[in-house]
Amino acid sequence: MTMKEPPIVRKPMSPTAPNAMSGSSLPTRANNAKWGGLLESRLAILGLLFGVTGFLGIPVLWMSPAFSRNEKIAWSVAVTIYTLVLIAIAVAICWWSYNQIRHLI
Repeated sequence: MTMKEPPIVRKPMSPTAPNAMSGSSLPTRANNAKWGGLLESRLAILGLLFGVTGFLGIPVLWMSPAFSRNEKIAWSVAVTIYTLVLIAIAVAICWWSYNQIRHLI
């Protein structure tokens, strides 16, 4: 009795199927209608970058057709610097708070 081995490579997914392999809800060409309005809105992308995600939202910026390549580069650099400044401010506040508490004890 011969046993069949399972296939090593999965069948390719159809272009209209959601991205079930990664479990990601990020926009693909198949579900672009759902995210199309968000990706085409410059204000929504910039609000997402500066108000919510920081440099973690840069992939969404690069998926957006609303920005040229040079604008994407410039906004990526600006968002990265902005996020690093916010992290530095948070660290400075924590350090200041630590020193204040240490002097009280």
